[in-house]
Amino acid sequence: MPGTWFLPADFTFTTEGPLRLGMVISHWSRPTTVLAEMGSGNSSAVALPAAKTIVERNRAFNRSKSRSDSVGLWAKFEGLASASASTEAGTSRTTDYSKTDHEIRSFVDPLMPDTVSAIANLPAVQKQINSGVFGKRAVYVVTGLRIATSSFTVTKEDSSNFSVEAEGSGPPSGTIPAEVGGRIKHESGKTATDSYDTAPGIVFAYQLNVIRTRRAGVETELFSHASGFLTGEGGKKEDPLVVVDATKEEIDEDLEEEVEYDSAEIGEDETCIYLLPKA
Repeated sequence: MPGTWFLPADFTFTTEGPLRLGMVISHWSRPTTVLAEMGSGNSSAVALPAAKTIVERNRAFNRSKSRSDSVGLWAKFEGLASASASTEAGTSRTTDYSKTDHEIRSFVDPLMPDTVSAIANLPAVQKQINSGVFGKRAVYVVTGLRIATSSFTVTKEDSSNFSVEAEGSGPPSGTIPAEVGGRIKHESGKTATDSYDTAPGIVFAYQLNVIRTRRAGVETELFSHASGFLTGEGGKKEDPLVVVDATKEEIDEDLEEEVEYDSAEIGEDETCIYLLPKA
C-alpha cells in the first residue's frame, strides 16, 4: 500500500491499544497521546468512513543508515621531506524485520469536510489546536494500520570502523640522490548485534492524516473546508481547515515541535519514518 508509514518507538502496541483507526493524536511521534476516540464520549456522533482490510503475504523490511568521515593532510618541504596522513571513521546501523503476513486496515473513503470539522470542534482537539505558539497546531488522525499477524524477528546491528594512515619520506644522510621513507597504517572496528521476537498481532506501522489550518501559498490538499471550525468565542470563524496526508514534507513544515527522525524507502512509493534512538 503506497504512502508514508510511521513506525512506533517499540513494537508493543496491539490492535486493542491506543493505535486504532480514527484515533486523534496530538503529534505523529506520540501515538499514545490520544485526544479523541471516535465512537465514545463527545465524539460518539462523529461518523467515520467504513474500513477495509487487505493482506500482504510474507512482507519483510530492512532499513540502514551509514556515515563516513575522512580527513587527509599532505605537506612537502622542498629539499627536506614530504609527509601525508589520513584518517577515516565510519558508522552504520541496520535493522531487519523478518517475514510475516501484514494485515493493512484503512478507510474506504477519505475523511469528509463535515467529519473533519466535527473532529476539530471536539473540546480536547480544539484545545490542542489553539495551544500553538506560532499559530494553530496541527492534529493527526490515524487512517491506516499495518498489523503483523504473527511474530517476527527484529535484528539490529551497529558497527563502527576507524583507520589512520601516515607516511613520510626525506633525503638520505648520504649523497645518493634518492629518498627514503616509511608508511604506517592502523585499522580497528567493532560490531554489536541485538535480536528479539515480537508478539503476534502487533501494530508494525501507522498512517496519518493531518488536520490543520491553511498555510500561505499554494496548497496540495485532499480538500479544504471553507467554514473552518468554531473557537467557542461567540461563534467566531477561524481559518479554513485543510486535511492532507502526513508525509515527510508535511511534518517538516510543523514549526511547533522539532523531532529528530530518519526516513527510509521500504518499497515502491512507500516511505518509512522512525524516531532516532536516544543517546
